[in-house]
Amino acid sequence: MNAYAVVSHFRDDIPEQKEVMKILKEHLKYFAKCSEEGKVLIAGPHAQEDGSFGGGGVMVLKTNSKEEAEDLMANDPFVSKNIVDYTIYEFRVVNLRPELKEWFES
Repeated sequence: MNAYAVVSHFRDDIPEQKEVMKILKEHLKYFAKCSEEGKVLIAGPHAQEDGSFGGGGVMVLKTNSKEEAEDLMANDPFVSKNIVDYTIYEFRVVNLRPELKEWFES
């Protein structure tokens, strides 16, 4: 298994807030499912320059390949409906709390 950090940012041309909130529900449901499947360790919105949260997110994924991580992200409603752009960073886990070892090694 490989570990990936994903950082996303809202696009400049996103729809009205009401539409974004509707898609947010789909986005949260999708990542809850991915978490249950053991593919997402943590995920959530990141702080903006003004200290507010929203406008993008950060997550740690565990997949068999970068292609699988890309497929996971491509199926995110925020991605498929052009709300966010994202970057995937593969990384090597070198420090890990003991309680997370089983998750990363499974």
